[in-house]
Amino acid sequence: MGLFRRREKTPAEAGPPAAEMRGRAAEIPDAGIFGWEVVWEALKTEPPSDSDSATITQELGLDQEQELKQPSGNRDFYATEFSGTRHGRQVALRMGVIPGLREKGYNEVHVAASVAPFAIREADKRPVAEPGAMPEVEEVLGQLTASDVWRKVEIEAGPDEIVARRPVTAHPQGYVYDLWLVERLAERLGA
Repeated sequence: MGLFRRREKTPAEAGPPAAEMRGRAAEIPDAGIFGWEVVWEALKTEPPSDSDSATITQELGLDQEQELKQPSGNRDFYATEFSGTRHGRQVALRMGVIPGLREKGYNEVHVAASVAPFAIREADKRPVAEPGAMPEVEEVLGQLTASDVWRKVEIEAGPDEIVARRPVTAHPQGYVYDLWLVERLAERLGA
């Protein structure tokens, strides 16, 4: 009976205290071995804001928030977008239903970067490049160990941006790991 079976513990529950990692995302060789709180703290690039209107992602440099309305048939769906500039690149985190994706809840991370096209899909709890990816992409992915944090991640890249996407049900904070990975790929590819 699957109703009461135990969920597998992942190595993502380990790591240093989150506060010690603030702003140190570039030092993380494999985000999948850390809990999401550690990676979230490591991704922070901005000091906390005293403003009441600050977004929850303000410390990530994503200080603009907007609601996205997505009509589909006779219903409207809504998503929230947090956007801003990180490391000189435009970044958007979209949480909720994204247009054109089978009307399910998805989270997406968009990083503006001009790169040769490539695609990544999860296989056996690891992000794996589809044939034809550049050696630099393979190099980045080769450093990642198998982990539940990569479940159902899909990444597509092209001349304008790198986009990571996964269903909201795949991992509650999967977008944190996706942001780390997409930025790592953009940096490695010199975008």
